[in-house]
Amino acid sequence: MNRPFSFKWMFLSMLVFIAIELALGGLVGKLIVGKYASLSLKFTLQGLLNLASYFIGGMVIGIISPGIRIHEPAAGAFCAVALMLSLSLFTPYAMIQFSALKMILGGGIAFCLAIAGAVIGERLAGNKIPEE
Repeated sequence: MNRPFSFKWMFLSMLVFIAIELALGGLVGKLIVGKYASLSLKFTLQGLLNLASYFIGGMVIGIISPGIRIHEPAAGAFCAVALMLSLSLFTPYAMIQFSALKMILGGGIAFCLAIAGAVIGERLAGNKIPEE
C-alpha cells in the first residue's frame, strides 16, 4: 500500500531529531565526558552522538507514526541538517561556515541513518514493510 508523503510527519521528524540531539548532547554527553577530557574526544563524542540521534530519531518516528513512514523521517533528517547548517551562515568562524559539500554529505548520512532507524522502528511496531 503506497501512502502519500506526509509533510506533517517530515516536520515532526525534524523536531524529534533536534530534540534527541539536544538530549543526547546535553545529558548523555556531559555524563560520559568529564571536565578533564581532551578537545578531540569531545568533538568525536559530539559527532557520534549527533549520528546516533538520526538513527534513534528514525526509530522513534517508525514506532509512533501511524502506518508505515520511511521517507518522512529521512527527508526530515536531511532538513534538520540543512537547518543546523543554515545557522552557520550567521557565525563569523571560518571553520564552521556553510558549504554545499557539508550539506550533501551530512544530509546524506543523516538521511541513510534515519531510513535505517525508521525501518527498525516500523519492524518493532509490528508493521510489515513492502518491498519497493
